[in-house]
Amino acid sequence: MKKFRLFLSMNKEEEWINFVQEEGYKLVSINSLAPIYTFKKLKNKETFTPYVRLDFREKSMSKTNYEEYKTLFSDSGWKLIKGSRYGGTQYFQQEHPDVTRGIFSDKDSQENVKKRYVKFGYSYGFLFLLYFYIFYKAQSGGLSNILNFKSWYLTPNLWEMKGEWFWKAFLFETPFALLRVVPLFLFLFLGIYYLLRSIINDEYMFRIK
Repeated sequence: MKKFRLFLSMNKEEEWINFVQEEGYKLVSINSLAPIYTFKKLKNKETFTPYVRLDFREKSMSKTNYEEYKTLFSDSGWKLIKGSRYGGTQYFQQEHPDVTRGIFSDKDSQENVKKRYVKFGYSYGFLFLLYFYIFYKAQSGGLSNILNFKSWYLTPNLWEMKGEWFWKAFLFETPFALLRVVPLFLFLFLGIYYLLRSIINDEYMFRIK
């Protein structure tokens, strides 16, 4: 079973994964390019339903340090099912039913995960908004020009053309038009997304203090 979900809260993501697993499924993979979660249905209700816990690393680690990092959790009964030594969310799953359901032994460690998550979000949020601003300033005509679909095309007299000539010119330039505007909207979306993530998780940390 595959499910698409986009989360702004790390805590909500973890809760949702475990909720699905409690319905008789086991998380087996997460797509690297899109937030698509793959679950495998357990054979019966008596089958061990593992918990999933999330860690977050905002910085990359050397290959050796990352192996030591995974081993540390593995020795405590947690298997890494998705993660990268280059940073980001690390997904750990219980290997045995007698393993404690928490991967951190104290509240400070839990809050440090959220702090890393928030710091990462603010950094990339402002970076993507900076890229958006640079692309925006490079566009002539300002916001009204960007929102005007016809302005994306630079072929002279394109919109006065008729019939076959119009479609040939339109289809030829469309890929170039998209290359001019898609990065602009992508950077805006990513900037807002990462900032919202940080703001929401910042509020969550404030409530648990």
